[in-house]
Amino acid sequence: GSLGQGLACAAGMALAGKLDHKDYKVFCVVGDGEAQEGEIWEAANTAHKYGLDNLIVFVDNNNLQIDGEVSKVMSPYPIDEKLKAFGFEVICIDGHSFDEIEAAFEKAKTVKGRPTAIIAKTVKGKGVSFMENQASWHGTAPNGEQYETAMSELKAQLASLEG
Repeated sequence: GSLGQGLACAAGMALAGKLDHKDYKVFCVVGDGEAQEGEIWEAANTAHKYGLDNLIVFVDNNNLQIDGEVSKVMSPYPIDEKLKAFGFEVICIDGHSFDEIEAAFEKAKTVKGRPTAIIAKTVKGKGVSFMENQASWHGTAPNGEQYETAMSELKAQLASLEG
């Protein structure tokens, strides 16, 4: 949907779960560029007002959007402090660490009385030499040759982890 719409929808789903006395979690992924949108903060305010502890928001913080660096286009920083001010439990992690991701989700499941935001510091295109940290790859698909190069690089990294 439109930028910002996802969190509003997720907050509505979480509120419905609360009102229906259901025991489920609602997960929403938000980009750091998307955090520039007013609808994000309206939804965050709603999540806090209704104590949506069944809502877990995962913020992909790579500082890149289609127009360039998020911090230069329309900085939403400090996202963590803003979400804390909106009543969220905030967990900051390395978004490339599976251990940190797992630990953050486990912690988020225990939070009571308020929503949780997991802010993951990431690198766009991580592991692919020609894509890493390049805003130009926002919404762009690789051609056949680029795909083969990317897959080769990623497979080599996986092999080095296994060996």
